[in-house]
Amino acid sequence: MEAVPRLPMIHFDLKVSPDHPPTNFSKLKQYIRDFYNEDPESYAAEIRQLDSLRTFAVHPVKDVAGCKVLKEYFCQLHFLQSRFPMAREGSAAVEFTWKDIYSGSTMTAADVKIEMVSILYNIGALHSQLGSTEDRSAPDGLKMACTHFQCAAWAFQHLKDTFPQPPGIDLSPDIMHFKYHFCLAQAQECILEKSMTDNRKATINAKVAAQIVDYYNLALNTLVQPPSDILSDGAVLDVVGNKPFKTWKKYIRFKVAYYSCISLLYQGMQSEEQRKMGERVTYYQGALDRLNEAIKLSKGIDKSEAVMESLVFTRDVVEGKRKAAKNENEFNLPRRNPRIGLASSCQRRILGEGHPLQRKRY
Repeated sequence: MEAVPRLPMIHFDLKVSPDHPPTNFSKLKQYIRDFYNEDPESYAAEIRQLDSLRTFAVHPVKDVAGCKVLKEYFCQLHFLQSRFPMAREGSAAVEFTWKDIYSGSTMTAADVKIEMVSILYNIGALHSQLGSTEDRSAPDGLKMACTHFQCAAWAFQHLKDTFPQPPGIDLSPDIMHFKYHFCLAQAQECILEKSMTDNRKATINAKVAAQIVDYYNLALNTLVQPPSDILSDGAVLDVVGNKPFKTWKKYIRFKVAYYSCISLLYQGMQSEEQRKMGERVTYYQGALDRLNEAIKLSKGIDKSEAVMESLVFTRDVVEGKRKAAKNENEFNLPRRNPRIGLASSCQRRILGEGHPLQRKRY
């Protein structure tokens, strides 16, 4: 399975800050003059640098340098809020404007936390985009993809835990929780691909694949049954809309079926190593059943050619293992010798139960 073609990954869109109305930090000059009793023009260069940094941060280049700019700006915002009253209704508060990812509605607020939350989310979203575009056929690309997805998961979880947003918006806790588990699952996929490439033990690969299934199931449960409403598809659908919701749901169900197949395949290989021949047939048959389910769920998924290439390769491996195990298992079953059975029957009829040779000896 180390040569199996890579399945595509999914990424998340960035939040957008409109250019109008413009955002700048010139309001800090007045606070510097009134509170610190210093000439605000002596800090004009620093404020221009801050405005320039924000411009690059809200329109990041989609590479590692873009992530670096976002993180640098996020750190600057942390520093500013510790030096200036930039919270809501603060005397040095600056107005920031951001669009909702899914509804497109615009929100303007004089609160630095709105800016910090949006930038933190974009750190996660950009990492997810870079992870999904990495060439995972090469060892370095595989490592980078895993790192990007892990960084994305951290950003979404940190946002949910540190800056919890109200429900019903694009950065609500349930959506962040979903994206956190989703990115962890994709990072785990990279770990499995590396493990298979390194020809690790079957028992290790089976456990890693099972962990992928667990992460995707956690993401799916959050997607369709968030704590706020366990009786329906829930608040996520109301916020993100029908198209993203169906895309994510279909993709997750496909990945759950596929990696359940991979886990069962490696459990069968483990049974084969342990000479548990009957057990391996059951595992291989289970792997084939889950693979057939994944094939049905793959219809309509983006990048269908790459998906089908992986499924065809996996089906050849699983079906080959299943047939070989089944044939070998049937060939090695103990067979009754008809001659022995006939001789024993004739012997009982000829000798009779009372014959000395049939009597029990004590």
